[in-house]
Amino acid sequence: MKKTLKLIYLSMLSILLTTTACNKDDETIQISLEDLEVIIDENPSIGQVIGTIQSSESGSLIFSITSQSPEGALSIDATTGELTVLEAALFDYERNPTLVATVSAEGAINTANVTINLLNIELATQDLSVTMDENPTIGQSVGTIQTSGSSILNFSIYTQTPLGALSIDASTGELTVADAALFDFETNPVITASISDGESVNPATVTISLTNINEITIQNSDLNIDENPSNGQSIGTVQTTGGTPLNFSITSQTPAGAVSINANTGELTVSNAALFDFETNTTVSATITTDDAINPTTLTINLNNINEIGDFNHGGVIFWLDGNGGGLVCTISDLNSGAQIQWGNGIEYQATGANATAIGTGQANTNAIINTQGAGNYAASLCDNLTLNGYSDWYLPSKDELNEMFINNPIINTVATANGGNSFAIFYWSSTQATSNTNVAWIQFFQSGSQGINNKLNTSYVRAVRSF
Repeated sequence: MKKTLKLIYLSMLSILLTTTACNKDDETIQISLEDLEVIIDENPSIGQVIGTIQSSESGSLIFSITSQSPEGALSIDATTGELTVLEAALFDYERNPTLVATVSAEGAINTANVTINLLNIELATQDLSVTMDENPTIGQSVGTIQTSGSSILNFSIYTQTPLGALSIDASTGELTVADAALFDFETNPVITASISDGESVNPATVTISLTNINEITIQNSDLNIDENPSNGQSIGTVQTTGGTPLNFSITSQTPAGAVSINANTGELTVSNAALFDFETNTTVSATITTDDAINPTTLTINLNNINEIGDFNHGGVIFWLDGNGGGLVCTISDLNSGAQIQWGNGIEYQATGANATAIGTGQANTNAIINTQGAGNYAASLCDNLTLNGYSDWYLPSKDELNEMFINNPIINTVATANGGNSFAIFYWSSTQATSNTNVAWIQFFQSGSQGINNKLNTSYVRAVRSF
């Protein structure tokens, strides 16, 4: 009997435990989210933690923001529910004193309301006092306005004296020189400004004290030098006022490499004599500066044209110089349209007295020929009647003058053809009549360089000359 009751008791206990377990499995766990309200300072940094959404039960939830105002201000960690700053600019008390959001989680029976109240932070801008040399460059940094706290600011110059001296970077507060001419100790020893950052109650005061420096003024002047100097020849010395200059230098020159300067004295010297050629460069220029100079200056060196063999000047090509600034030129083309012509006016035997041979006697010879031969078309009269390049004192060269033309005929030919003339032909008349035979006159052969006599009734080429 006892054994039977014991079995009945155990069966009933088993049924009771099974029923209780089934009831436990059928219960549903309900998770609720807690609202979050916080107070933080305005102007936080991106990623700064705001807080974490709490739930009534621990477990794995997937959090998300279903709405927020202003849009894009917050982000949430889907696993932990941690809220952080996504867009710092929206956490501005003046625009959004309160930010709100709604957060949901999978499995939660409600949503959490998030309220973020911002504290208005009064920023303070710090006054700026600097000392700097006068005469800065445009864009040179003066200093940066500092503020207490972090914020996105909009700097601006409220007032400044003198007007237009400074500029400011609206984002960084860096002050730079806007008008360098106003940073002159003699005119404005102190420059002031009031700066606003768009947040602070009181503007910052900027005081810039200028240091008076040694101001050098380089005097403008033109220098003159004869062409064809020697290397190292002194041209002149750069003059300055306002103090003792240091470290003269050439910042540019035309043509390049023409001149050098003594860094201590400012003396200019010839560096490349070949560039001092009047026919190539009538002027040489150089821009000069020195330490503390307020006006780098361009000096002009004017070249004086010196007569040279081969110069196209004084109406023709120079072929002889007398050493005193004078000389002789010849025409760049043959007379009589390039055709040969008789020496005289058809009077073969007549003595003319034109017997001189030396350089400098061609004009007298020509005059003597004209006086005895009279009017007509012949070598001496072609020269005497010629007006060319503004000159009318041309004549037929003497024997030695004609030989000098032969000596320099290569350069004469080069210059003549370059200026529209012609090269020398075979033989040319001189104005020198032979002393032993009045029927003949001297000619120059330009192929061999020899001289000989030719009957005055024969024809030869003619090239006129003049003296200067």
